[in-house]
Amino acid sequence: MNIVAVIVCYLIGSINFAYLVAKYKKINIQEIGSGNPGSSNVLRALGRNYAIVVLLGDLFKGIVPFLLFGMETESIIYAVMAVIGHCFPIFYKFKGGKGVATYLGTVVGYIIFIAPDLDIIFWQFFFILGFVVLYFGIFYIFRISAISSLITCTVGSLYIIFQESTVLITASQILIVILIFYQHRENLSRLSKGDENKF
Repeated sequence: MNIVAVIVCYLIGSINFAYLVAKYKKINIQEIGSGNPGSSNVLRALGRNYAIVVLLGDLFKGIVPFLLFGMETESIIYAVMAVIGHCFPIFYKFKGGKGVATYLGTVVGYIIFIAPDLDIIFWQFFFILGFVVLYFGIFYIFRISAISSLITCTVGSLYIIFQESTVLITASQILIVILIFYQHRENLSRLSKGDENKF
């Protein structure tokens, strides 16, 4: 385990594109909509184009650790640190997003750079497309981003666990999904009451 890589990936994760886009538009994203500095709230507040910018930026944060630190399984841990940085960014008083896009970027990075038997571009594309279809299929049914986010992240973590059945990787994936569920605690509370916002 490389402590420098851990710190670097945490700092990369701490860069919050929702905050940056909102600052560019001279608004406080925490005072609009759900208050969450993530792509879903940017979509509500600023529209599709800005939401896409934030989404791609957050996804890329999950891929960067694999680009920087290679195709070893340790890069999965470094990518998890990027998710933690997104949720608890040092640059924004540890008040960050919910970690979904960055974690799904981690899953994409894993599929492209590490996943066994997926060294053919067709299969990489097929698996990534599968996660996209899963997310939007669930979203189409429920019209609630929290449900599609939590289910897709859970499936992503199970996929990595089944591929990399080491104690460290398994623990990291379980902990990061617990963190993502924790970050959605207000959504889960509203869901239990039937009050969650729909798109």
